[in-house]
Amino acid sequence: MKDLLRGATAPLRQVMLAGALAAGLGIATPGQTAAPAVTTAPASMAQSKRPITPDDIMGLTDVHDPQIAPDGAQVLYVTQPRLATGDPDRSEIWTAATDRVSPPLRLTQGTWKEASPRWSPDGTAIAYISNRKAPDDPTGTATRQVWIVRPGREAPRPVTRFADGVRSFAWAPDGQSLAVLARAPHDGTALPIEEVDAPGAPVDLWIQDLGSGTVRRLAVEGRTLSDISWSPDGTRIALRAATTSGLNDRFYHSELRVLDVASGATLRTLSPSAYSAASWSPDSRKVAFTAPARGTVGIDAFVADVATGKARKVGANLDGTIRQIAWSGQADTLLARAVQHTRVQIVRIDAKTGRTSPFIPFEGRVADFSVAPGGRVALAASTPERPADIWIEQDGALALLTDLNPQVRALALGSVETVHWTSRRDGQTIYGVLVLPADYDAGTPRKTVVLAHGGPHEAWATAWQGSWIDWAQLLAGHGYAVLLPNPRGSAGQGNAYARGVISGWGTRDYQDLTDGVDMLVARGIADPAHLGIGGWSYGGFLSAWAVTRDSRFRTAVVGAAPTDPLTFALATDTPDFVTAYFGLPPEAMKRMDRSAPLRALGKVAVPVLVLHGEADTRVPLSQGLAFYRGLRLLGKPASMVTYSGEPHRIGGAHHQRDIQERVLAWFDAHL
Repeated sequence: MKDLLRGATAPLRQVMLAGALAAGLGIATPGQTAAPAVTTAPASMAQSKRPITPDDIMGLTDVHDPQIAPDGAQVLYVTQPRLATGDPDRSEIWTAATDRVSPPLRLTQGTWKEASPRWSPDGTAIAYISNRKAPDDPTGTATRQVWIVRPGREAPRPVTRFADGVRSFAWAPDGQSLAVLARAPHDGTALPIEEVDAPGAPVDLWIQDLGSGTVRRLAVEGRTLSDISWSPDGTRIALRAATTSGLNDRFYHSELRVLDVASGATLRTLSPSAYSAASWSPDSRKVAFTAPARGTVGIDAFVADVATGKARKVGANLDGTIRQIAWSGQADTLLARAVQHTRVQIVRIDAKTGRTSPFIPFEGRVADFSVAPGGRVALAASTPERPADIWIEQDGALALLTDLNPQVRALALGSVETVHWTSRRDGQTIYGVLVLPADYDAGTPRKTVVLAHGGPHEAWATAWQGSWIDWAQLLAGHGYAVLLPNPRGSAGQGNAYARGVISGWGTRDYQDLTDGVDMLVARGIADPAHLGIGGWSYGGFLSAWAVTRDSRFRTAVVGAAPTDPLTFALATDTPDFVTAYFGLPPEAMKRMDRSAPLRALGKVAVPVLVLHGEADTRVPLSQGLAFYRGLRLLGKPASMVTYSGEPHRIGGAHHQRDIQERVLAWFDAHL
């Protein structure tokens, strides 16, 4: 769910009270080691460590999209400055040898946005997307195009020339052509007025021959396409197809189709709605994919027979949530990235029985993975002490390939542990993450902040907790105990658990949250007289809910929060998200009003900080502004800061730093 970002240095606006490949292969930067090791610092060094700061967090490197070579000998990956930034201003591609004998090599210069690296089927070439200007382009424009490099044999060269740029691509199994998603050429004119919910220019499928450069269009009439994947035999392509290019339709209403490559005809529609690209079985007979659960709240995983169209659910026995699924290289085995309580790890699924079993035990958060034909797996993941790294799996064991953020070893990080408690409502076990200051003394109550996650179908993990949107390590470094609960509505305990907040945001989930606070008070960890709460998106909603329903919290930080479900449903760019929980107005209006912090402003008795991006289309600015204005009209203590040009996920470096500094200062002032 990416939004366009404006300049990172755009000014803050306070409301009322608120104050490459052109250079060939490069050598790895310092800190990239051939065989990274986790070491334990001696006591004297530990005592000299300092608390983490927003500047430290802003200096971290993120990593994603690991792509293991066909022979399993190397892994491509993408790095970018600043964690949790959805649309960075630059990124670069690296490769690491899985034998860890030689250090990682940088393939691109880091000047442009270069991403989506993919090995050719024979492993001799690498294709990727770059916004670098082609050297022989007379227009002088830079658009996202596919480039190919053959390291040691051929310099990088652009191979596509689509006027609007390339959305994504995939190698044909024979390596002779690419499947490309891009819009058709147009005359450059634009309508003076943009019609809301108009279909928009469709994204079509193109087959580009790499030898001749010829391009063949495979359009699906009345559909815009995404997430392509070739069958191993090269005869078919699976893809997602939506009626419009709008986010709501692409996310919630994308059919999973199989096309014939020769004719472009649709052979089969396997699902009326799919969340993911299809992963083909090695024999080209089946595909695995994820799709919305009943009512679109929750996620299910499926294996479909392409010939018959029959799909069956897999992974139903998992006490968790499957986010990504792929064939392992064996016809009867799938691998899945799954949230289980407070861990995000890889599990094995028997393709015949559909049952899951453990595969790679991992204490952290796996963000992405890929599988070589031989079954070896590469991961992008974080742990409580490592913000982002690439790991390689061999025979069920993991080894580090990178050491992207060695500077964190000089910081006094808070301890991170899984905690659980029992709901007083019905005995349900609730899981969460507890982050304690490095100097915490058992039995000494600390000022405590509860951080609620977004979603609500997301989950906190026993992993790295420090970015512009994850404030736990920052707060722990300044003396706070921090609770990160996964209440009902969260991922990690199955679809029934995720559906626990249908018709009632802020009801069952808030009770689960406060039961966790009571647990910390009973354990002598949380000081009940010094409690705060904060969060972003749905986490901001729960923070607003807390101060309109409860007196235990002395302050709240309400970030990009939906504060009125009715007007939120009518203004967001993803209305199906809201109506999946409440139903359609006007029939759902009473339920929506019962879950609206905006309707209970008179009960707020503590200072509230509201933060919001001005260009947020997911949770429009009016949601935060109404909450703030209402508090001020009632004479309540409140401040609001808006971030110019920013969407739901803040992207500007200056703004990300300001959020962290402001959150820390706010809790310091009011707790």
